[in-house]
Amino acid sequence: MTLMRLTLNTLYLFEEEEAGSTRLGLYVRVLDNSGNQVDEFRWNRRNGEVEDNFQYPLDGDQEYPSVLVFDIGGVPGGIGRLNVKAYTDNDERWPDEGHHENFLGEAEVVFDTREPSQLGQVLLGPTTTDNGHTGYAVTGLLETVPPRGFRHVRLVFRDVVVFDDENSDFTHMGLYVRAFAPAQGDAEAIDRELLRWNNNGDRVFDEALFPLAGATPSPVTTLAVGGPTRIWVEAYTHDDEAWPSGGAYENHLGRAMITIDPGDPDTLGRHVIGPTQTDQTHNGFLVTMSSELLPPDATPNLEITGVEVTQATQHFTPPAGGTPHALAAGKATLVRVYLDSGIDPREGGGTVDGVVGTLSLNGGSFTVPSLNPITARPSALVDRGQIGHTLNFLIPADRVTAGTAKILVQAEVAGTMSNPMEVTADFRATRPVTVWMVRVSTPTVPAISAARYRAVADTLPLRYPIADTGGVVYYTVPGLTEIHTTRDLTDEGEQGDFIDDLEDIQEDHGNDDQLLYAMLDLAVPMSVGGKARYDDHVAFGYERVTTFAHEVGHLMGLRHAPCGGPENVDEEFTPPDGRIGEVGVEPLTRRVHPATTGDLMSYCDLNTRWMSGYHWLRLLNALTVRAEQADAAPPEGPAHGTVPAVHTSTSRPFPGEYVRVRGRITRSGTVRWAPGLRTFRKPSPPRTVPGPTYTVSVEDAAGQVLASSPTAVVFDSPEQQEALFGARLPYAPRAHRVVLRRDGTELGAMVVPSGPPQFALSAPLSTPEIDTDGVLHLRWQRLDVGEPEPRPAYTYHVRFTNADGTFAPRPGVNLTGTAFDLDLRTMPGHRRCVAQVIATNGYHTSYVQTPVFALPPRPPQVLAGDTDGPLLHAQGSSPQHGPLTGGDVAWLVDGRAAATGVSFDVRSTGSGAHAVAVRVTDPDGLHTTSPLGTYDGTDGRRLPVPPGQ
Repeated sequence: MTLMRLTLNTLYLFEEEEAGSTRLGLYVRVLDNSGNQVDEFRWNRRNGEVEDNFQYPLDGDQEYPSVLVFDIGGVPGGIGRLNVKAYTDNDERWPDEGHHENFLGEAEVVFDTREPSQLGQVLLGPTTTDNGHTGYAVTGLLETVPPRGFRHVRLVFRDVVVFDDENSDFTHMGLYVRAFAPAQGDAEAIDRELLRWNNNGDRVFDEALFPLAGATPSPVTTLAVGGPTRIWVEAYTHDDEAWPSGGAYENHLGRAMITIDPGDPDTLGRHVIGPTQTDQTHNGFLVTMSSELLPPDATPNLEITGVEVTQATQHFTPPAGGTPHALAAGKATLVRVYLDSGIDPREGGGTVDGVVGTLSLNGGSFTVPSLNPITARPSALVDRGQIGHTLNFLIPADRVTAGTAKILVQAEVAGTMSNPMEVTADFRATRPVTVWMVRVSTPTVPAISAARYRAVADTLPLRYPIADTGGVVYYTVPGLTEIHTTRDLTDEGEQGDFIDDLEDIQEDHGNDDQLLYAMLDLAVPMSVGGKARYDDHVAFGYERVTTFAHEVGHLMGLRHAPCGGPENVDEEFTPPDGRIGEVGVEPLTRRVHPATTGDLMSYCDLNTRWMSGYHWLRLLNALTVRAEQADAAPPEGPAHGTVPAVHTSTSRPFPGEYVRVRGRITRSGTVRWAPGLRTFRKPSPPRTVPGPTYTVSVEDAAGQVLASSPTAVVFDSPEQQEALFGARLPYAPRAHRVVLRRDGTELGAMVVPSGPPQFALSAPLSTPEIDTDGVLHLRWQRLDVGEPEPRPAYTYHVRFTNADGTFAPRPGVNLTGTAFDLDLRTMPGHRRCVAQVIATNGYHTSYVQTPVFALPPRPPQVLAGDTDGPLLHAQGSSPQHGPLTGGDVAWLVDGRAAATGVSFDVRSTGSGAHAVAVRVTDPDGLHTTSPLGTYDGTDGRRLPVPPGQ
């Protein structure tokens, strides 16, 4: 038996015997020595028309492949014939001997497989038509085929060159590659798509080269073949379709085919498939690729097929990858290298143990070995969800600087090196998330500790695109780091009231970049895990890591992901099922979060929610510090506002430029107003949410609008029956009504009293009455006692400030009584302090003020994170100056200064037991030192306290 291969290349048509174009049927038959047909090829230009004096490629139809593999039998063996006939007809799709208008002639070649001189290049024709003209000629290649045998071939598709896309401008292109082979040589039949490519959805243009690295599922594939295998390409273009195909196209750019044979080295190596011929008979495109036999035994032939650079989540489809997400500077980064072992999976599973590697950053400025040896496997068996399936490298946070980084990786096993692969990563400088740290107690449950608050909040960099160290900066409200509430947090209405309290605490003490999160013990009864007020940057919730990250996400403008049934869903979220859609990874622990995990902003997998790529990019864009911002002035500080630091015993109008208006609205449109209040705080930029448009406006008695602002109304879950709304508007003395409208229709109005509250301070009335080392007993009374009812209700707030307005916390909010005891020992120091009582009658606001008194500066507080080690975190908080970070935080080892900054690695102390403490110092030189414990300098872990100590 002699196996032969006939590759038919071109048809040159001299004369088709018609005045214009026509249809042609070409038939090539392989006959044995007895005249029996062994194989056949037919061609009609895919039902298209042909013209005189044109050359046509014959490799464009997968139904009738132009490569014939056959066995010549008969007697005597080895002799065969190639016979060709062609017919034309204007109306027949397949003109043939029984249905034609013209016969373009016949040609024949006899060959003997035993005579090499009769093999090789074949010319069938030129023929003579039935009108005596030269008809056509067919060229091909006839060669013997080695015996079939099972082998693995690795195909790497590299580039596509577009000559003519048959469009006048840029257009979409769909490229498809398939493989075909019969069952042969112990290999199964092949009939499958190898890849498809559309330039990642971008348009293409003429005379250009495009890499196929973004092809799906991969530009690298391994085929198990047993003999000659056809690799076939075709492409289409369409101006409007992202994936032009045979079912939807404007132009067909042609088809082309090659044959690879594991037994014939001449068919392997580098290949050019094409150029094709378009449906307009122009050169269409060509594809460059390579084919390589993989070793037939277990000898590894390592190939890096992709590199994933991730900090929590990354867009990556192994092994080819995809357009990667940008990342954050100052953040530990895991580099996952995807490998193909190059071993037949049927030979011991195709695995090889002990694969290691090296990573070089930015030309060798930093190099690191792989974390652990791994077992490499065939690329088809690599599971991205298994961290052990990739060769992993860790780039420490201090090596991840802002800018474009070049990362070069290479793998090795038993002296055999893989190909090197270099990728780039975009690392961006990001500003920290600033958090007002508030802990909450109730009548039955004490507040969590400050250390517990930090232990929860310090996990935010695990999910957020912020630096691992210093990515969260903590603020404390003087005297209000711990607050007590009697609100029933199982009640939806009182939850809103509690958020009102939180907003009022920091009303004059924060800005839009500072987020207040009040954290509660898990034992506190609540009907929700947490709740946020979007426009006021305040939230409360349990001491859960995912709850904290979820509510902070809301405060930063993120809406819900559509999983678990929330409302207020981001309609543009991808993937549409509300899950993360990509495999998440924690770089330091290498813990993997499956792609089916619920997104952080969803209601799925509440305790294990992870960050999706969609929300990662939203936050990264919001937090990125651009180069032009780096040298800019710092953000505007809080507008505390100042009033004359003089004793004011009889109320006068509060001088805030704005009035804060808020309330509740039910699903049916019923409005419940809360007391408004004049404030110094400017309005925040309005946030857009889906649904109706709500506005809050202030009108005078004639109905003229004096001020107006949009407001966000958000129902977060189907169970929620009442939503919050609020706005800050310029204060209008002539205000008569405050109105809430939905799409222009009035829903409810609050009538404004005619004048400001009238009340007076009863105590203290002189400075000697004030115990600056103890408690200030504030007492006041209304002055409209005895006036006709109904009198407007007054709501009171206690505000502590100074002549310079450097701070303005409100230790008392939403009070209805006329007395409040203020512990001055918790208040910030200043030479000219005052306490104010502020009253509102729903809109107008007045205040009274104590005599001026002096308080000494208070020392800073140490805010330490987890103290177990080996990595310790701490910052300071000064009542007078706010957060203390950087050089203001010093780490003491055995009583001596060892380092500064907000983090310290105990393993840097060296072997032995060491006493570690942290000291924070404010700009006035006041300092506080907090011992953290005794630590083992080798592993960095805190040692247990000996009994009796």
